Amino acid sequence: MSTTEATKVTQDYRNVPIAQLKESSTNPRKTFDEKGLQELAESIRSKGVLLPLLVRPVNGHYEIVTGERRYRASKLAGRSSVPATVRELTDEECLEIQLIENLLRMDLHPFEEAQGFRALLDREGGGYTIEKLAAKTGKNASFIAKRLCLLNLIPSVAEVFAAGRIGVEHALLIAKLAPEVQEDALRHCFDGYYAADDKERSLVPASRLLAWIEQNVYLSLKSVPFSKDDETLVPEAGSCANCPKRTGFNRLLFSEVREDSDSCTNAACFNRKLDAHIAQRVARMPNLVQISNNYRSTDERPSLPRRDYVEVVARRNQKSKDTPPERKLCNHLKPAIHTDGIEKGRLAKVCANPECKIHFGNRQKEEEQQIRWKAERLAANRKAKQTVTLRHRILAEVLKRAKPPFGTDELRLVAQHLVSSLSHDLACRLAKRHGFEPSKKGQEWELAEKARSLSKTVNGPALASLVWEAMLLTLAASTSEIKDDLLSNAAKLYSVDVKALRRQTEKAEKNRPLKLKTAKAKQEKEQPKVK
Repeated sequence: MSTTEATKVTQDYRNVPIAQLKESSTNPRKTFDEKGLQELAESIRSKGVLLPLLVRPVNGHYEIVTGERRYRASKLAGRSSVPATVRELTDEECLEIQLIENLLRMDLHPFEEAQGFRALLDREGGGYTIEKLAAKTGKNASFIAKRLCLLNLIPSVAEVFAAGRIGVEHALLIAKLAPEVQEDALRHCFDGYYAADDKERSLVPASRLLAWIEQNVYLSLKSVPFSKDDETLVPEAGSCANCPKRTGFNRLLFSEVREDSDSCTNAACFNRKLDAHIAQRVARMPNLVQISNNYRSTDERPSLPRRDYVEVVARRNQKSKDTPPERKLCNHLKPAIHTDGIEKGRLAKVCANPECKIHFGNRQKEEEQQIRWKAERLAANRKAKQTVTLRHRILAEVLKRAKPPFGTDELRLVAQHLVSSLSHDLACRLAKRHGFEPSKKGQEWELAEKARSLSKTVNGPALASLVWEAMLLTLAASTSEIKDDLLSNAAKLYSVDVKALRRQTEKAEKNRPLKLKTAKAKQEKEQPKVK
């Protein structure tokens, strides 16, 4: 078919050879489900193409206006031609039909929908506006404005959105933000930060993402220190009143934000204006003190750190003893401006004189108290070191004079040390081994005292036995296996048959009945008997 013949056709229905069909570059649909195409191809093999394509003649071939999915499935089905309606259409008419036809289909991705709207708006001579598009497509203006906003997504976020990992509500909330914070907002779309793979993380509700954005990204313009109508503060940014990044500027786009809330979504621009405002204030008021909320000074700005000033919000004649220092006036007050934090750009009155008794009196007392505490700790440490040194000197002198063999007095000191090192339970066991019993029930603490008195009363061989017994008691309290430890070595020293004792212990434990009380038996025991 020649170009001349094609252009004569106003509208016609015919079977068009597939070889003469070309895909349209303006079709909003860019993605096609392969599985769906295969299913459609099977249907075409058995029943044919039930709905004709819409094509237009262009340069000797036919450009597909609508029906590209049927065209692709027909190729898979092996057909040589497809039914089509041939119509003369301009570029604007073609794009409009493509957009409207695709809008009627539920599976068109919102990002492709947005690209179609943008293509219509960008057509030279088309004369399209959001309102005209709304009238043509039957969609409201807010819907179209929000779809167009999706095109503001940075590539990495757009890729996640196109893959279906976030919904259109999440994507729209992110698209309204400045590019530099979109990646951070995307991370807060998901739970499960410790998942092995990003795809395993679960998507959070859009309301939760909005809450994070309102708390961490949106910056309130309600009480900013600069004029929102000033176009000269940051000339390249213009005024806040005419800024599309302001939530109150475009209610079609920011319909989820409360009407009484006016916020900035561009933190970089917001901070540039605050910095410019501070610079203007400092230039006009050379005596203006720049103050910081940080407790340590930084190199970014010559500001007083928080510890070096007291912000004063006071009225006169506030001299009550209970009035805090920051509500009292003094003769050292100076005008100041906050250079960081949520108060950035706000003017204040501060006292920065460390000699001021009103505002730094308590701080002076605290510093004096800290000096006293440090001195006391230093003195205590010195005394402790002195005591340790004295003890080691005594040790050295004792060892010089102590010559073996050692007598009863030396052995008694060893016994006193060992017995006093025993736990309460072991000390009671030692006392019972020597025939002591508490005078009254519940007076077991007496046994520990009796055990400690043994080291002072026994003499001769009994003293040596006490030392030996106290050492073995400590070894016997261990729950580790008896194998090559000091207790087993003591048994070998006295030819004790450990294996025989083990068998006796196991047999006695085996014959002991288990006293397991069921919950029912316990309950019956606790219930009072009915007479």
